[in-house]
Amino acid sequence: MSTSTIHVHVREHEGKAQIAARQAVLLSGRGPDGDELPDTFKAGELILGALGTCTVGTVRAYAKQHGITGLTDVQVDVRGHEADLPSRIVRAEVILTLQGSLSADDRVRLRQAAATCKIGHTLKKGIEIQIAEAETAIAA
Repeated sequence: MSTSTIHVHVREHEGKAQIAARQAVLLSGRGPDGDELPDTFKAGELILGALGTCTVGTVRAYAKQHGITGLTDVQVDVRGHEADLPSRIVRAEVILTLQGSLSADDRVRLRQAAATCKIGHTLKKGIEIQIAEAETAIAA
């Protein structure tokens, strides 16, 4: 098994979580009173968005690699079902919309490819999470 590292940096910025990776930045979080903010993503939406983004990319890449040229558009709607104690997303429904001139076999193969995205594998198999505190410089 080969591994590589993916990195994001998250910091509080004007009361919101600012998430940065490479040259991309987005905002997440809630207001100081705990209310939803209309201009930010909630953490659960980011997980579902990652699953949807990965699914679209995987389907698109599969079509290209396997000569499925009739695919003109891929859309995914992801619906998460939440539970509490502990608070979590317990189920995700991925609704795939494939557009274009596709045979029944193409559609089956693209649906099967959709189930192989990295984020989907991660969520199904689980992920080891290690939390450590960053070392800070002590002023003299």
